[in-house]
Amino acid sequence: MKQSEYFKILKLTKRSLEEYKNWGETEIYKAPVTRNPIEKSILKKERQKTFTTKVMNSNEELGQLEEQVNSCQKCPLGKNRLNAVFGVGSSNADLMFVGEGPGYDEDHKGEPFIGRAGQLLTKIIEAMGKTRETVYIANIVKCHPMIDPSNPEKRANDRPPTPEEMEVCRHYLDMQLDIIKPKIIVTLGASSTKGLLNNGESISEIRGAVKEYNGIKLMPTYHPAALLRNPSLKKFVWEDMKKIMHFLETGKI
Repeated sequence: MKQSEYFKILKLTKRSLEEYKNWGETEIYKAPVTRNPIEKSILKKERQKTFTTKVMNSNEELGQLEEQVNSCQKCPLGKNRLNAVFGVGSSNADLMFVGEGPGYDEDHKGEPFIGRAGQLLTKIIEAMGKTRETVYIANIVKCHPMIDPSNPEKRANDRPPTPEEMEVCRHYLDMQLDIIKPKIIVTLGASSTKGLLNNGESISEIRGAVKEYNGIKLMPTYHPAALLRNPSLKKFVWEDMKKIMHFLETGKI
């Protein structure tokens, strides 16, 4: 390049910079570099490695928290349970379902939502194009609230958790949320909804509405057990799930 051409380029560059400054610009925009296939492959592997590390860390944190829950005796529920019911699913889930508390089947196995209501929840999750392994399922209390705590082998011995029981146990759910960081929470039924939102509305009034808990979007809906008692409610739950799917696909709700 001739010296005269070099100075000409410098002069044009200076003029362009002055023009940007006149418009109030204080920074120079640099167009993104188009990477070749090898660079793209390297970046993809680095991102995958970062993601894998995050998941491993989250799994480890959840494992440590589960150990705390398994040894918890902070309220009478912990003294009468057969098994603590921590939660199941992906530590990287975008969607988290929160019920009120374990029942007979869950207390005996130590896994949430495995009875008839749980089987219906699984069908709802699968209808959304997901699985129990790709979402996260938990309860606001981790131990079985029983009508007769002296007889955990008795069927039809379930009851909703009290506000005091939910308050004692809720910090475990808060820590689960902090580790998993879902994009949205679905509360199942009146107890878990009231336990997180402290609202005075009935579940029929509030279901499908978008709320917020600790900076995370939250949508209440009917508990699957309610659908077993009243199948006509299924259409309302499916309307809510369609809103959830739209939000997860588009970020809008």
